[in-house]
Amino acid sequence: MKRIFLFLIITLLLIVFSVLITGIYKKIKSHTDAEKQISVLPLFSLPELNGTSFSTSEIDAGPVLIVRFHPECEHCRYELKEILNSKLVEKQNKVLLISNSSKENVSAFLSQFDIYGRENIIPLLDTAFLLSGIFRKDVIPSNYIYDKELKLVKALYGEYKTETIIKYLESGE
Repeated sequence: MKRIFLFLIITLLLIVFSVLITGIYKKIKSHTDAEKQISVLPLFSLPELNGTSFSTSEIDAGPVLIVRFHPECEHCRYELKEILNSKLVEKQNKVLLISNSSKENVSAFLSQFDIYGRENIIPLLDTAFLLSGIFRKDVIPSNYIYDKELKLVKALYGEYKTETIIKYLESGE
């Protein structure tokens, strides 16, 4: 009876251990696949605030900064305010401002900045959460910095100082 009980305990522990190892392996593989997927500027198409569609296939050279934000997020508000008031926007870096909020909320938030008419700043709407599948992380704010050849320099999750973002953008020039 003791042998059967011991055998069942060992078998149960082996099953639990193998399930944990399999889960860890799948998580690592998913993370590696996501890194490969965004290692070069991914192709996607999203609507602009004016209703026209913008595709990343229209970008042939960088540097490019992708900023995922939400107008009601305090960290996003602060970070975007700093970015849009910095020397970053005066350079010819492409800046894609992407939000999954409504068109009205994004327009109201961005109206406080002088971005309309600037060809290098493109506000986009991702109300279908398309980028969640591409970037595989839903951390808001998040910044993806691509160099001249449109290769990923750095992915920054959470709020960062503008100087840090500019440093990575300049290193990709």
